[in-house]
Amino acid sequence: MDIRWLLSFKMTGWFCGGLLIALAILSIISWSLIFQKMTAFRRARRANARFRSLPETEIPGKRAGLFTFSSLELIFRKVNQFSAGNERDLEKLEEEIKVELNEYFENLNRGLPILGSITSVAPFVGLLGTVWGIMVIFSRMHAQVAGVSEMVAPGVAQALITTIAGLIVAIPALFFYNYFTMILRSLSNEAENYASRIIQGL
Repeated sequence: MDIRWLLSFKMTGWFCGGLLIALAILSIISWSLIFQKMTAFRRARRANARFRSLPETEIPGKRAGLFTFSSLELIFRKVNQFSAGNERDLEKLEEEIKVELNEYFENLNRGLPILGSITSVAPFVGLLGTVWGIMVIFSRMHAQVAGVSEMVAPGVAQALITTIAGLIVAIPALFFYNYFTMILRSLSNEAENYASRIIQGL
């Protein structure tokens, strides 16, 4: 076993080790959210695709279970329950659809702000560990006389690991945050366009 890595932990202190544990926890939270949102967005897109594939004459209520996660079916159901009246009733319908869609997309968006925060926080946590570790190493260098480079080099490498770990946590989180945001925007535009089109047809 190479004792230099043990010395590097001793030199950088367990503060860096604690930050690595924090980054590991952030990574677990990040990937849990990624898999959770991936499932949620896949369900929403598939439900919308099934709804769009229905003939215009077919009412989706007969197979409502297939459209549980569809924003389009939500709009269709609200419009289907609407009884034609005056212009005031139409405005009320538009407001109800807007409220329903806001709740739908708020639920779909749940967790994404946390993922976005991890993309911002993780690199700085890693950088903090690196700066702290190098600061501790160089503050102790004056006490070393022989073989200083052999002891300091692994210590610096150990300190730099926190930056690498921070980037490993942040990069996937950033990618999937942008990806999910793009899908959310696409679903929102699709729902708004469908609602506008179906209301104009009343």
